[in-house]
Amino acid sequence: TAPAPTAPPPPHQPQPVNSQPPQGQNSSTQAVEFDHAISYVTTIKKRFANQPRTYQTFLEILHTYQKEQRGITEVLEQVSDLFSEHPDLLREFTFFLPDAVQKQAKKSLEKAATEAESRQQQ
Repeated sequence: TAPAPTAPPPPHQPQPVNSQPPQGQNSSTQAVEFDHAISYVTTIKKRFANQPRTYQTFLEILHTYQKEQRGITEVLEQVSDLFSEHPDLLREFTFFLPDAVQKQAKKSLEKAATEAESRQQQ
């Protein structure tokens, strides 16, 4: 029988996408990366405190990516749409992803962040 689907992590316990650091990293680097990821998620939670659906949507995007139900291109598009008026969050999301996809993510998210800044200046 197939294993039962698991529920996404509760909102008060976000889990970074890059929770398994590459081999060879020391525990100090791992702790810094984890702390940065938690800080980023906390920033999102606080910023969207009056829009809890936005925060929930972000967690759902991460969860489906983590479970390999969604590719990185789709994740980047969804995060770009979700945070379309928040260039700082778009740029910082790059560091939340595994090293293997950061280059692709940085290019995509930088473009979205620049577009968001343009809209804000109008």
